Amino acid sequence: MAEKRWLLSVPSDRTGWAWVALPALWIVWLAGPVWSQSADRVQLAEQFDQIVPGLLRSHCGDCHSGEEAEAGMRFDVPIRFDAVHAEHGKWQKVVNMLASGAMPPDDQAQLEAGQRRQLVQLLRAALDELDCSQGQDPGRVTVRRLNRNEYDNTIRDLFGIDLKLAREFPSDDVGHGFDNIGDVLAISPLLFEKYLAAAEKIAETVVQDPETLRVHFRREGRELRPAGELSLNDDGLWGLFSSSGHVATRFEVPRDGRYHVRVVATADQAGPEPARMELLVDGKPAGTIDVTIRAPRTDTFEQVVELGKGSRQIAVRFVNDYYRPEEPDPQQRDRNLYVGAVSLHGPLDLRDEDFTELHRRFVMARPADSTSRRDVRRAARQVLERFLVRAFRRPVSEDELRSYIDLVDLAVQNGDSYEMGLRVAVAAALVSPHFLFRIEADPDNLAAGTIRTLNDYELASRMSYFLWSSMPDEELFQLAAANKLHEPQVLEQQVRRMLKDPKSWALAENFAAQWLNLRNLNEAQPDPQQFPGFDDALRQAMLRETLELFMHVVQNDRPITELLTADYSFLNRRLAQWYGVPADKLDDEHFQQVSLVDTPRRGVLTHGSILTLTSNPRRTSPVKRGKWIMENILGTPPPEPPANVPLLEETEKISPELSLRQQLEIHRKDPNCAACHRQMDTLGFGFENFDAVGRWRTLDKGKPIDVSGVLPDGGKFDGVGQLIELLASQKRDFARVLTEKMLTFALGRGLEYADTCTVKEVVRRLEENEYRFSELVLGIVQSEPFRKRRVEHP
Repeated sequence: MAEKRWLLSVPSDRTGWAWVALPALWIVWLAGPVWSQSADRVQLAEQFDQIVPGLLRSHCGDCHSGEEAEAGMRFDVPIRFDAVHAEHGKWQKVVNMLASGAMPPDDQAQLEAGQRRQLVQLLRAALDELDCSQGQDPGRVTVRRLNRNEYDNTIRDLFGIDLKLAREFPSDDVGHGFDNIGDVLAISPLLFEKYLAAAEKIAETVVQDPETLRVHFRREGRELRPAGELSLNDDGLWGLFSSSGHVATRFEVPRDGRYHVRVVATADQAGPEPARMELLVDGKPAGTIDVTIRAPRTDTFEQVVELGKGSRQIAVRFVNDYYRPEEPDPQQRDRNLYVGAVSLHGPLDLRDEDFTELHRRFVMARPADSTSRRDVRRAARQVLERFLVRAFRRPVSEDELRSYIDLVDLAVQNGDSYEMGLRVAVAAALVSPHFLFRIEADPDNLAAGTIRTLNDYELASRMSYFLWSSMPDEELFQLAAANKLHEPQVLEQQVRRMLKDPKSWALAENFAAQWLNLRNLNEAQPDPQQFPGFDDALRQAMLRETLELFMHVVQNDRPITELLTADYSFLNRRLAQWYGVPADKLDDEHFQQVSLVDTPRRGVLTHGSILTLTSNPRRTSPVKRGKWIMENILGTPPPEPPANVPLLEETEKISPELSLRQQLEIHRKDPNCAACHRQMDTLGFGFENFDAVGRWRTLDKGKPIDVSGVLPDGGKFDGVGQLIELLASQKRDFARVLTEKMLTFALGRGLEYADTCTVKEVVRRLEENEYRFSELVLGIVQSEPFRKRRVEHP
């Protein structure tokens, strides 16, 4: 870009003014101009040294001098351009205070709007003065546990089931504004108990126990129907004393197949052979069984029979009666049969169609002979190798694989089925650190401090959890296996594909919802007497509207600034009626794109979700709305309020007839409040035409609402439309804020000073590509902090 020169007035001393030429400036409203990358560093340092120390001493020196200087910042000592970024944390706070108008306080000499712009832009230029040409430290992300959303999504994509078991987990801690920050995602004993229970539930859902697919019917005692002269003794046994009778029952057979018929029986033994019983199916012989036990002990005898689907009668009769009363030995005179119960178990020959599709998809191999350890281990290997690679999101070693195969083998040796062994292995994998954590293991042969490039499997996981809050899909795995994912062209193609995928909705639900504080909407409780039409259905519609707009920008690759300026939105009938927008073609179930050209609404700042969550239960809160804009749109959060500041409600009780603006003006008379509220309240008042639940209004307490204001840099507006135009004109600042937020979310850590290079490069890329959303994501994914990490060994 060609160098531009701007004439700016700067103080040559404390009283006089001089005109100097500042080269290579990008003029940005409020934040001030930003030095271009081609600016001459020496000249920049000269301008800084000429302007900054004098302004800070003359306007801030009273509070920031001496050993007891406010916040430890001294402006009565030499302030050099080269030293600013050495203490970047402190100086960034100074920039935020100046940009927001919070410094200097009202009881000190105030900066002119032009002076404030100059001071902010020069300090930012000094902070940004990093040599990015030699590469940068990509930092190191703490090993990250899957948060609740990531856990549920990963289970969904790993198995194809959406159980949402993480709802039972303890809430995830939040760091740097997001719940995916590695430093705060610890595991408590309670959480691990929940993981164990969830793993068992998932394993049971995925792998079916064959016994649960079989019927288990049993009839005993009087549940059996006798035929002939039979008697039931005190032990619940039917006595069959001749071959002329039988006991029978009916079972409902679920399908054709082989079944076990089991009979609890005993006998009085006599003669040369044991007592023998015959099974009858619908009156037809189905096999005989020798009852070798002697009364009064009983045993269970079984026979495999072929049964057809439907109601089937199973009967047992005595077929080898023996009676010799003349035998000298009383034990050899009479043979009798006693039957206590008849059971049906089966079908024994389970077919593929008996199992769920999920089971068939997962258990892709079964042992030909379940009694053969070799067959069991061979089948388990086929199932578990593919599963573990996907569950751990990387290749698994032979030792790792063998340890899980051993679990299946041991279960079968102990008498469990092959499928039950697989359940044990699956549950064990799901409580492994390699599943619960996103581990990027550094090779032992690399020295601490070495910068290494992530392998393709690690890169695939970073991409998928960034854009989908879930594990990589098959295409990413295949590219990682082929070692092609890191190639620039492939990487770009995959990012664009992933943004188009429906799973990118996770970016709205997990990134946008936290960046815009939408998760706080459920905590907003508008007074039902003052706002009787507000209910949970409307609350959810407001949330959906904002997420829909965000996803429209994502999936249609619109400029990120459209989040602020969109003259359309996505509404259902209920929300459109609440806004006073024509709803004839809408219904309550579907959200459709609706033009807002003839309305005062533009972008997310006028969405009911944002307006409601930044209000109080009974009234609007210009303070909350202004603070929200400063933090989330301008990136200049105000400092924490001082202790013992009187509440606005006290002023409201004393002067209830005053408008909210007048009450806040009284509140700001306290010098402790005035500095911070100068910009915060002004921004909030620009949205006062919207009530506490997002509806348009022109009066407050019967009086016209004043929605005009002047910002600390001198920017003026009259109404929400002009204010949004002013905010949207700061494209570069908004790009910087959104980049910082999204980079934090993508990396899972707070940003460090070295990340300034990445932020600057992404913002430059956005500027050169019409601020398209895809360029924001591509800039992050292709950045060094995203693709690399610093080696550290424990």
